[in-house]
Amino acid sequence: MAGLAGIAALARLLSARRARLEARRRAEAEPDPAEALREKLAESRVEPAEATPPDAADPGAAAHDETFDERRARIHAKARAAIESMQEPPS
Repeated sequence: MAGLAGIAALARLLSARRARLEARRRAEAEPDPAEALREKLAESRVEPAEATPPDAADPGAAAHDETFDERRARIHAKARAAIESMQEPPS
Protein backbone atom coordinates (compact mmCIF):
# COMPACT_ATOMS: atom_id res chain seq x y z
CA MET A 1 0.00 0.00 0.00
CA ALA A 2 2.80 2.44 0.86
CA GLY A 3 4.50 1.56 -2.44
CA LEU A 4 1.35 2.45 -4.35
CA ALA A 5 1.12 5.84 -2.60
CA GLY A 6 4.79 6.49 -3.38
CA ILE A 7 4.29 5.67 -7.06
CA ALA A 8 1.25 7.99 -7.21
CA ALA A 9 3.23 10.81 -5.59
CA LEU A 10 6.11 10.27 -8.02
CA ALA A 11 3.70 10.33 -10.97
CA ARG A 12 2.21 13.66 -9.75
CA LEU A 13 5.67 15.12 -9.27
CA LEU A 14 6.81 14.11 -12.76
CA SER A 15 3.56 15.36 -14.29
CA ALA A 16 3.92 18.77 -12.62
CA ARG A 17 7.56 18.96 -13.67
CA ARG A 18 6.65 18.17 -17.28
CA ALA A 19 3.92 20.81 -17.24
CA ARG A 20 6.36 23.45 -15.94
CA LEU A 21 8.91 22.58 -18.65
CA GLU A 22 6.27 22.79 -21.39
CA ALA A 23 5.06 26.15 -20.08
CA ARG A 24 8.63 27.47 -20.03
CA ARG A 25 9.20 26.29 -23.62
CA ARG A 26 5.98 27.96 -24.79
CA ALA A 27 6.97 31.19 -23.03
CA GLU A 28 10.39 31.16 -24.66
CA ALA A 29 8.91 30.49 -28.09
CA GLU A 30 6.46 33.42 -27.88
CA PRO A 31 7.85 36.88 -28.63
CA ASP A 32 8.07 39.27 -25.71
CA PRO A 33 5.15 41.73 -25.99
CA ALA A 34 7.16 44.46 -24.29
CA GLU A 35 9.96 44.08 -26.82
CA ALA A 36 7.48 44.27 -29.69
CA LEU A 37 6.07 47.51 -28.28
CA ARG A 38 9.57 48.96 -27.87
CA GLU A 39 10.32 48.21 -31.52
CA LYS A 40 7.04 49.75 -32.65
CA LEU A 41 7.73 52.87 -30.59
CA ALA A 42 11.24 53.18 -32.01
CA GLU A 43 9.87 52.91 -35.56
CA SER A 44 7.23 55.55 -34.91
CA ARG A 45 9.69 58.12 -33.62
CA VAL A 46 10.87 60.54 -36.27
CA GLU A 47 14.29 62.09 -36.22
CA PRO A 48 14.24 65.93 -36.10
CA ALA A 49 16.11 66.12 -39.42
CA GLU A 50 13.50 63.90 -41.06
CA ALA A 51 10.54 65.82 -39.64
CA THR A 52 8.56 67.77 -42.20
CA PRO A 53 8.15 71.49 -41.46
CA PRO A 54 4.57 72.56 -40.76
CA ASP A 55 3.05 74.49 -43.63
CA ALA A 56 1.24 77.79 -43.17
CA ALA A 57 -2.15 76.25 -44.05
CA ASP A 58 -1.90 73.93 -41.05
CA PRO A 59 -4.01 75.33 -38.16
CA GLY A 60 -1.74 73.63 -35.63
CA ALA A 61 1.33 75.36 -37.04
CA ALA A 62 0.65 78.54 -35.08
CA ALA A 63 0.45 76.54 -31.87
CA HIS A 64 4.06 75.43 -32.39
CA ASP A 65 5.25 79.04 -32.50
CA GLU A 66 3.80 80.11 -29.16
CA THR A 67 5.73 79.72 -25.92
CA PHE A 68 4.62 77.60 -23.03
CA ASP A 69 3.37 80.63 -21.07
CA GLU A 70 1.39 81.92 -24.06
CA ARG A 71 -0.22 78.54 -24.60
CA ARG A 72 -1.01 78.22 -20.90
CA ALA A 73 -2.62 81.67 -20.86
CA ARG A 74 -4.67 80.89 -23.99
CA ILE A 75 -5.95 77.61 -22.56
CA HIS A 76 -6.65 79.24 -19.20
CA ALA A 77 -8.71 81.98 -20.86
CA LYS A 78 -10.61 79.39 -22.87
CA ALA A 79 -11.38 77.43 -19.69
CA ARG A 80 -12.56 80.58 -17.89
CA ALA A 81 -14.91 81.37 -20.78
CA ALA A 82 -16.32 77.84 -20.64
CA ILE A 83 -16.86 78.07 -16.87
CA GLU A 84 -18.56 81.46 -17.19
CA SER A 85 -20.87 80.16 -19.91
CA MET A 86 -21.88 77.26 -17.65
CA GLN A 87 -22.58 79.59 -14.71
CA GLU A 88 -24.92 81.91 -16.62
CA PRO A 89 -28.57 81.26 -15.78
CA PRO A 90 -30.52 79.72 -18.66
CA SER A 91 -32.79 82.14 -20.53
